[in-house]
Amino acid sequence: MMIESMAGKSAAMHGETYDASPFVFNEENTAINHFGELLTKSGYNYYGNETFYSGVDGRQMEMQIFFGIVYYQRLRHMIADKFQVRATGPIDPITHQPVKGRKKGGGIRFGEMERDAIIAHGTSFVLQDRLLNCSDRDVAYACRRCGSLLSVLMSSRQGMHLEQRKKGTIAAPVDYSEQQTCRSCGKEDQVFLIQVPRVFRYLTAELAAMNVKIKLGIEHPSKIQGS
Repeated sequence: MMIESMAGKSAAMHGETYDASPFVFNEENTAINHFGELLTKSGYNYYGNETFYSGVDGRQMEMQIFFGIVYYQRLRHMIADKFQVRATGPIDPITHQPVKGRKKGGGIRFGEMERDAIIAHGTSFVLQDRLLNCSDRDVAYACRRCGSLLSVLMSSRQGMHLEQRKKGTIAAPVDYSEQQTCRSCGKEDQVFLIQVPRVFRYLTAELAAMNVKIKLGIEHPSKIQGS
């Protein structure tokens, strides 16, 4: 770069093109000596130093400053190639979270440092909106009695009524509605619909495949409303 500064100034004065790379010079014919002599012929300092004057009050600066001409190339950075904003878009088929990558139309990464900054500002609803509502929010049925998220399955009331009609214990018409029943407890009175991240349901299923059970502590809706 220093060779380019001296070569650029001498090339501008002599109207020629010079090779400023260090590979065309050697110890006997150094770049400083070559371009220094060209600058001297043009009336400049041998080392490329010049005297500068203050632009405020016109006083001459005590020290000479190395000054020259270098090649300037504009870097092409357009905002249209860099901005990344989205409301909805592609999601991962397994976790239902937004995919990563601007080219894929993915979401902007919201890491731990961003989370800590939001917590420090006390805006908890922003965290819920960014990391749950706009991410992988999901609803699932869970049994409050056994705390299971996987044992609740959809069942039809039709089979129960048909069995009771066969025994002659009921003469009511067949009920075709469906209900959520916990297969572990065999009951439906403590089954509630809760809001969880989709990746949590995926984690629960993965741990269940390794015989690891996640037991949830679910509060009764009346207690939550009362508090």
